[in-house]
Amino acid sequence: MIGVDTGLAHLAAALGRADRRIYTTTDPALTGLYAGRCAVNLGNIGRAPDVTAVIEALQGMTAC
Repeated sequence: MIGVDTGLAHLAAALGRADRRIYTTTDPALTGLYAGRCAVNLGNIGRAPDVTAVIEALQGMTAC
């Protein structure tokens, strides 16, 4: 799952799916995923993640 801070992305994490979440208007410390190696939070309020960081996170996705 690749998404933003939405209910569908949280559902994917609850189902144990690998999840990469992009944040730009919310703080991942408050609403981010903390599901071990399956979940990666990228970006923060007012700070979009670097393209390289997103690509690396996507390449590192594995089944959970």
